Amino acid sequence: MACFGVMNGGYASLVAWLAPFYQSHGWSAPASGSLVALMAVAQAAAALLLPALAARSLDRRAWMALALALQVAGFAGFALWPDAAPQAWAVIGGAGLGGCFALYLVVALDHLPDPDSAGALSAVMQGGGFLLASLAPWITAMLHEHTGDFAAGWWYHLACAAVVGVLTMRLDPARYGVSFAMPPVRAASYAPQ
Repeated sequence: MACFGVMNGGYASLVAWLAPFYQSHGWSAPASGSLVALMAVAQAAAALLLPALAARSLDRRAWMALALALQVAGFAGFALWPDAAPQAWAVIGGAGLGGCFALYLVVALDHLPDPDSAGALSAVMQGGGFLLASLAPWITAMLHEHTGDFAAGWWYHLACAAVVGVLTMRLDPARYGVSFAMPPVRAASYAPQ
């Protein structure tokens, strides 16, 4: 839930603040809006492509690491070199966000073999995850208010990607069964009264 929510927070922040960020760099509203659209197209394409590529293996951590690395590159580009290649940062970051979105959904379903249980886990992950994601644009706005620049928000998302990277390495398929094993039920002892 944490990984899913924090990564979707990056998408929410870009949808909310990428156009204003580039408008503060002198871009027009249509041009900055087109950059958001380009990011969204890359996000959608990667959401379809990366899970298809990752389908050959139950251990999807390498693909998730790739998606996280793309996000890091996109947010680093926005923070450090925003005017150097904005379209590239939008495509790279969008691809990373889309890949993470889809791969975390798949990994949640991988945890449990029963479709009903896997669906329930996915619902909990998405419900709580999207609540977490909704905080990211607000955090980015508060960082902008405090610093006067959007770069602090992009750095925040870089830090989020690093934390999620550490958490993602724990998503070892060999541990899925252990994660959801129920403790043994002990027979209650009833003493006659």
